[in-house]
Amino acid sequence: MVNSEIYVRVSIGTLFKLGLVDLKVKETPTSAYLLQYSPIGCRASCGFCLQSHRQIQDTTSDKLGRVTWPVIELSKLLEKWSSVFTRICLQTIIKPGFHLEALEILKRIREAGETKPFSLAITPVSKTILEEARKLGVDTLGVGLDTSTPELFEKWSKPYSWSIYWSFIEKGVGVFGRGNVYVHLIAGLGETLREIVSAMKKIYSIGGRVALFNYTMRGYSPVKIEYYRLVQIARLLLENNLDPDEYIDYEKNTIRKQIPLNTLENAFYTSGCPGCNRPFYNESPRGPIYNIPSRQILEEYREVLKRELEGIGVSM
Repeated sequence: MVNSEIYVRVSIGTLFKLGLVDLKVKETPTSAYLLQYSPIGCRASCGFCLQSHRQIQDTTSDKLGRVTWPVIELSKLLEKWSSVFTRICLQTIIKPGFHLEALEILKRIREAGETKPFSLAITPVSKTILEEARKLGVDTLGVGLDTSTPELFEKWSKPYSWSIYWSFIEKGVGVFGRGNVYVHLIAGLGETLREIVSAMKKIYSIGGRVALFNYTMRGYSPVKIEYYRLVQIARLLLENNLDPDEYIDYEKNTIRKQIPLNTLENAFYTSGCPGCNRPFYNESPRGPIYNIPSRQILEEYREVLKRELEGIGVSM
Protein backbone atom coordinates (compact mmCIF):
# COMPACT_ATOMS: atom_id res chain seq x y z
CA MET A 1 0.00 0.00 0.00
CA VAL A 2 2.77 2.42 0.92
CA ASN A 3 4.52 2.24 -2.47
CA SER A 4 1.44 1.86 -4.67
CA GLU A 5 -0.33 4.74 -6.33
CA ILE A 6 -3.72 5.65 -4.95
CA TYR A 7 -6.39 7.35 -7.01
CA VAL A 8 -9.11 9.44 -5.38
CA ARG A 9 -12.10 11.44 -6.47
CA VAL A 10 -12.06 15.08 -5.39
CA SER A 11 -15.04 17.41 -5.50
CA ILE A 12 -14.74 20.00 -8.27
CA GLY A 13 -15.10 22.81 -5.72
CA THR A 14 -12.17 21.42 -3.74
CA LEU A 15 -10.03 21.30 -6.88
CA PHE A 16 -11.04 24.88 -7.67
CA LYS A 17 -10.01 26.10 -4.24
CA LEU A 18 -6.63 24.38 -4.67
CA GLY A 19 -6.17 26.11 -8.01
CA LEU A 20 -6.30 22.88 -10.02
CA VAL A 21 -9.30 23.79 -12.16
CA ASP A 22 -10.80 26.98 -13.53
CA LEU A 23 -14.42 27.29 -12.55
CA LYS A 24 -17.12 29.88 -12.02
CA VAL A 25 -18.53 29.33 -8.54
CA LYS A 26 -21.16 31.04 -6.40
CA GLU A 27 -19.73 29.65 -3.15
CA THR A 28 -16.54 27.75 -2.31
CA PRO A 29 -16.31 24.76 0.04
CA THR A 30 -14.95 25.34 3.52
CA SER A 31 -13.96 21.67 3.80
CA ALA A 32 -11.89 19.65 1.33
CA TYR A 33 -13.97 16.73 0.05
CA LEU A 34 -12.26 13.52 -1.06
CA LEU A 35 -13.89 10.25 -2.09
CA GLN A 36 -12.30 6.85 -2.56
CA TYR A 37 -12.19 5.60 -6.14
CA SER A 38 -12.94 2.35 -7.90
CA PRO A 39 -13.47 2.02 -11.68
CA ILE A 40 -16.51 -0.18 -11.05
CA GLY A 41 -17.94 1.97 -8.29
CA CYS A 42 -18.82 1.07 -4.74
CA ARG A 43 -19.73 -2.56 -4.11
CA ALA A 44 -22.77 -1.44 -2.15
CA SER A 45 -26.06 -1.24 -4.05
CA CYS A 46 -27.61 1.86 -2.46
CA GLY A 47 -30.39 2.91 -4.83
CA PHE A 48 -29.91 6.64 -4.23
CA CYS A 49 -26.12 6.78 -4.79
CA LEU A 50 -24.56 7.53 -8.16
CA GLN A 51 -21.32 5.84 -7.11
CA SER A 52 -23.04 2.51 -6.45
CA HIS A 53 -21.97 -0.22 -8.87
CA ARG A 54 -25.66 -0.50 -9.78
CA GLN A 55 -25.77 3.12 -10.89
CA ILE A 56 -22.46 3.34 -12.72
CA GLN A 57 -22.98 2.36 -16.35
CA ASP A 58 -19.37 2.97 -17.42
CA THR A 59 -16.05 4.14 -16.00
CA THR A 60 -16.76 7.80 -16.72
CA SER A 61 -19.44 8.30 -14.07
CA ASP A 62 -18.05 11.09 -11.92
CA LYS A 63 -21.10 12.43 -10.11
CA LEU A 64 -22.16 12.27 -6.49
CA GLY A 65 -25.16 14.38 -5.60
CA ARG A 66 -25.11 17.26 -8.09
CA VAL A 67 -21.33 17.59 -7.87
CA THR A 68 -18.63 16.40 -10.26
CA TRP A 69 -15.81 14.44 -8.64
CA PRO A 70 -12.84 14.08 -11.04
CA VAL A 71 -10.33 11.29 -10.48
CA ILE A 72 -6.74 12.27 -9.66
CA GLU A 73 -3.63 10.53 -8.39
CA LEU A 74 -3.27 11.24 -4.69
CA SER A 75 0.42 12.09 -5.13
CA LYS A 76 -0.41 14.69 -7.79
CA LEU A 77 -3.13 16.16 -5.59
CA LEU A 78 -0.73 16.46 -2.68
CA GLU A 79 1.90 18.16 -4.83
CA LYS A 80 -0.55 21.06 -5.14
CA TRP A 81 -1.96 20.77 -1.64
CA SER A 82 -2.51 23.96 0.31
CA SER A 83 -3.96 24.29 3.79
CA VAL A 84 -6.86 26.49 2.72
CA PHE A 85 -9.66 24.45 4.30
CA THR A 86 -11.03 24.27 7.84
CA ARG A 87 -11.35 20.49 7.62
CA ILE A 88 -10.60 17.54 5.34
CA CYS A 89 -13.43 15.08 4.75
CA LEU A 90 -12.65 11.63 3.35
CA GLN A 91 -15.60 9.55 2.21
CA THR A 92 -15.11 5.84 1.68
CA ILE A 93 -16.64 3.31 -0.68
CA ILE A 94 -16.83 -0.45 -0.26
CA LYS A 95 -14.07 -2.24 -2.17
CA PRO A 96 -11.34 -4.70 -1.19
CA GLY A 97 -9.09 -3.16 1.47
CA PHE A 98 -10.96 0.15 1.53
CA HIS A 99 -10.47 0.63 5.26
CA LEU A 100 -6.68 0.27 5.00
CA GLU A 101 -6.52 2.53 1.95
CA ALA A 102 -8.54 5.15 3.82
CA LEU A 103 -5.99 5.18 6.63
CA GLU A 104 -3.17 5.47 4.09
CA ILE A 105 -4.86 8.45 2.40
CA LEU A 106 -5.23 10.22 5.73
CA LYS A 107 -1.61 9.47 6.58
CA ARG A 108 -0.32 10.89 3.30
CA ILE A 109 -2.36 14.08 3.64
CA ARG A 110 -0.95 14.57 7.11
CA GLU A 111 2.58 13.94 5.83
CA ALA A 112 1.96 16.61 3.17
CA GLY A 113 1.83 19.13 6.00
CA GLU A 114 -1.92 19.39 6.61
CA THR A 115 -2.65 20.21 10.25
CA LYS A 116 -6.43 20.72 10.06
CA PRO A 117 -8.77 18.09 11.56
CA PHE A 118 -10.08 15.16 9.54
CA SER A 119 -13.57 13.78 9.14
CA LEU A 120 -14.02 10.19 8.04
CA ALA A 121 -17.32 9.03 6.54
CA ILE A 122 -17.26 5.24 6.53
CA THR A 123 -19.43 2.13 6.56
CA PRO A 124 -19.23 -0.20 9.58
CA VAL A 125 -15.65 -1.25 10.35
CA SER A 126 -13.84 -2.55 13.42
CA LYS A 127 -13.11 -0.50 16.51
CA THR A 128 -9.40 -0.94 15.72
CA ILE A 129 -9.80 0.92 12.41
CA LEU A 130 -11.63 3.74 14.17
CA GLU A 131 -8.90 4.00 16.79
CA GLU A 132 -6.20 4.11 14.10
CA ALA A 133 -8.14 6.84 12.30
CA ARG A 134 -8.32 8.85 15.49
CA LYS A 135 -4.55 8.61 15.90
CA LEU A 136 -4.17 10.11 12.42
CA GLY A 137 -6.24 13.16 13.36
CA VAL A 138 -9.84 12.12 12.67
CA ASP A 139 -11.99 13.89 15.25
CA THR A 140 -15.44 13.37 13.72
CA LEU A 141 -17.00 10.28 12.21
CA GLY A 142 -19.68 10.23 9.52
CA VAL A 143 -22.06 7.27 9.32
CA GLY A 144 -24.37 6.93 6.32
CA LEU A 145 -27.45 5.39 7.87
CA ASP A 146 -29.36 7.46 5.27
CA THR A 147 -32.76 5.84 5.78
CA SER A 148 -35.15 6.40 8.67
CA THR A 149 -36.75 2.96 9.07
CA PRO A 150 -35.69 -0.69 8.73
CA GLU A 151 -38.13 -1.10 5.84
CA LEU A 152 -36.60 1.77 3.87
CA PHE A 153 -33.13 0.46 4.70
CA GLU A 154 -34.05 -2.73 2.87
CA LYS A 155 -35.94 -0.99 0.06
CA TRP A 156 -32.96 1.19 -0.87
CA SER A 157 -30.53 -1.78 -0.65
CA LYS A 158 -28.22 -0.47 2.04
CA PRO A 159 -25.28 -2.81 2.81
CA TYR A 160 -24.92 -4.82 6.04
CA SER A 161 -28.02 -4.52 8.23
CA TRP A 162 -30.05 -1.96 10.14
CA SER A 163 -28.88 -3.35 13.48
CA ILE A 164 -25.20 -3.39 12.41
CA TYR A 165 -25.40 0.30 11.53
CA TRP A 166 -26.90 1.23 14.89
CA SER A 167 -24.25 -0.80 16.70
CA PHE A 168 -21.60 0.98 14.64
CA ILE A 169 -22.98 4.39 15.58
CA GLU A 170 -22.70 3.43 19.25
CA LYS A 171 -19.19 2.09 18.64
CA GLY A 172 -18.23 5.37 16.99
CA VAL A 173 -19.55 7.36 19.95
CA GLY A 174 -17.44 5.16 22.21
CA VAL A 175 -14.28 5.97 20.24
CA PHE A 176 -14.82 9.63 19.31
CA GLY A 177 -17.09 10.77 22.15
CA ARG A 178 -20.63 12.08 22.36
CA GLY A 179 -21.40 14.75 19.79
CA ASN A 180 -18.62 13.72 17.42
CA VAL A 181 -20.46 11.12 15.33
CA TYR A 182 -22.59 12.59 12.55
CA VAL A 183 -25.24 10.26 11.20
CA HIS A 184 -26.26 11.05 7.62
CA LEU A 185 -30.01 11.00 7.02
CA ILE A 186 -31.63 11.60 3.63
CA ALA A 187 -35.06 13.21 3.66
CA GLY A 188 -37.39 12.16 0.89
CA LEU A 189 -36.75 8.42 0.61
CA GLY A 190 -40.34 7.55 1.45
CA GLU A 191 -40.38 8.18 5.18
CA THR A 192 -43.00 10.21 7.02
CA LEU A 193 -42.08 13.30 8.98
CA ARG A 194 -42.75 11.44 12.21
CA GLU A 195 -40.45 8.58 11.14
CA ILE A 196 -37.46 10.75 10.29
CA VAL A 197 -37.87 12.74 13.50
CA SER A 198 -38.06 9.48 15.45
CA ALA A 199 -34.80 8.32 13.87
CA MET A 200 -33.16 11.64 14.74
CA LYS A 201 -34.35 11.44 18.33
CA LYS A 202 -32.80 7.99 18.68
CA ILE A 203 -29.51 9.21 17.19
CA TYR A 204 -29.27 12.08 19.67
CA SER A 205 -30.27 9.85 22.57
CA ILE A 206 -27.20 7.62 22.02
CA GLY A 207 -24.79 10.51 21.64
CA GLY A 208 -24.79 11.04 17.89
CA ARG A 209 -25.76 14.07 15.83
CA VAL A 210 -27.48 14.40 12.46
CA ALA A 211 -26.23 15.61 9.09
CA LEU A 212 -29.23 16.15 6.82
CA PHE A 213 -29.44 15.69 3.06
CA ASN A 214 -32.40 15.97 0.71
CA TYR A 215 -32.83 13.15 -1.77
CA THR A 216 -31.29 14.09 -5.11
CA MET A 217 -30.87 11.91 -8.17
CA ARG A 218 -29.18 13.01 -11.36
CA GLY A 219 -29.38 16.68 -10.55
CA TYR A 220 -33.00 16.87 -9.40
CA SER A 221 -34.55 16.81 -5.95
CA PRO A 222 -38.26 15.91 -5.63
CA VAL A 223 -38.39 16.75 -1.92
CA LYS A 224 -40.97 19.38 -0.98
CA ILE A 225 -39.12 22.33 0.51
CA GLU A 226 -41.71 22.83 3.28
CA TYR A 227 -41.21 19.23 4.40
CA TYR A 228 -37.44 19.67 4.45
CA ARG A 229 -37.70 22.89 6.47
CA LEU A 230 -39.67 20.99 9.13
CA VAL A 231 -37.00 18.29 9.27
CA GLN A 232 -34.30 20.95 9.60
CA ILE A 233 -36.20 22.62 12.43
CA ALA A 234 -36.56 19.26 14.20
CA ARG A 235 -32.81 18.75 13.98
CA LEU A 236 -32.12 22.21 15.44
CA LEU A 237 -34.54 21.54 18.30
CA LEU A 238 -32.66 18.32 19.13
CA GLU A 239 -29.36 20.19 18.94
CA ASN A 240 -30.78 22.43 21.66
CA ASN A 241 -32.12 19.57 23.81
CA LEU A 242 -35.73 20.30 22.89
CA ASP A 243 -38.28 17.67 21.90
CA PRO A 244 -39.60 18.22 18.35
CA ASP A 245 -42.83 16.42 19.28
CA GLU A 246 -43.83 19.44 21.37
CA TYR A 247 -43.54 21.81 18.43
CA ILE A 248 -44.46 19.85 15.29
CA ASP A 249 -47.99 18.90 14.23
CA TYR A 250 -47.35 15.65 12.34
CA GLU A 251 -50.88 15.50 10.98
CA LYS A 252 -50.85 18.97 9.42
CA ASN A 253 -47.07 19.16 8.77
CA THR A 254 -46.81 22.53 10.46
CA ILE A 255 -45.30 24.07 13.58
CA ARG A 256 -47.87 24.05 16.36
CA LYS A 257 -46.36 26.67 18.71
CA GLN A 258 -43.62 29.27 18.84
CA ILE A 259 -40.10 27.88 18.98
CA PRO A 260 -38.11 29.40 21.88
CA LEU A 261 -34.89 29.90 19.92
CA ASN A 262 -33.32 33.15 18.78
CA THR A 263 -31.19 31.26 16.27
CA LEU A 264 -33.90 29.57 14.20
CA GLU A 265 -32.22 30.56 10.93
CA ASN A 266 -29.31 28.29 11.88
CA ALA A 267 -31.60 25.35 11.12
CA PHE A 268 -31.39 26.04 7.40
CA TYR A 269 -27.63 26.06 6.99
CA THR A 270 -25.87 22.93 5.76
CA SER A 271 -25.66 20.49 8.66
CA GLY A 272 -22.73 18.19 9.30
CA CYS A 273 -19.26 18.21 10.78
CA PRO A 274 -17.82 21.55 11.94
CA GLY A 275 -16.83 23.60 8.92
CA CYS A 276 -18.87 21.57 6.43
CA ASN A 277 -20.90 23.66 3.98
CA ARG A 278 -21.17 21.32 0.90
CA PRO A 279 -22.17 24.18 -1.44
CA PHE A 280 -24.93 23.10 -3.84
CA TYR A 281 -24.27 19.42 -3.31
CA ASN A 282 -28.01 18.71 -3.25
CA GLU A 283 -29.51 21.75 -4.91
CA SER A 284 -29.16 24.14 -7.82
CA PRO A 285 -28.07 27.71 -7.06
CA ARG A 286 -31.31 28.69 -8.78
CA GLY A 287 -33.21 27.14 -5.87
CA PRO A 288 -34.88 25.95 -3.90
CA ILE A 289 -31.79 26.00 -1.72
CA TYR A 290 -32.37 23.18 0.74
CA ASN A 291 -29.01 23.49 2.55
CA ILE A 292 -27.78 27.07 2.73
CA PRO A 293 -23.96 27.11 2.56
CA SER A 294 -23.12 30.58 3.93
CA ARG A 295 -24.39 33.77 5.51
CA GLN A 296 -24.09 35.55 2.17
CA ILE A 297 -26.31 33.01 0.43
CA LEU A 298 -28.78 33.18 3.34
CA GLU A 299 -29.13 36.94 2.96
CA GLU A 300 -29.63 36.60 -0.80
CA TYR A 301 -32.27 33.89 -0.21
CA ARG A 302 -33.93 35.40 2.86
CA GLU A 303 -37.16 36.60 1.24
CA VAL A 304 -37.72 33.25 -0.46
CA LEU A 305 -36.97 31.47 2.81
CA LYS A 306 -39.56 33.61 4.61
CA ARG A 307 -42.22 32.51 2.12
CA GLU A 308 -41.20 28.87 2.50
CA LEU A 309 -41.52 29.11 6.27
CA GLU A 310 -44.89 30.83 6.13
CA GLY A 311 -46.21 27.64 4.55
CA ILE A 312 -45.43 25.70 7.75
CA GLY A 313 -46.59 28.36 10.21
CA VAL A 314 -43.24 29.98 10.99
CA SER A 315 -42.47 33.67 10.82
CA MET A 316 -38.87 34.80 10.45
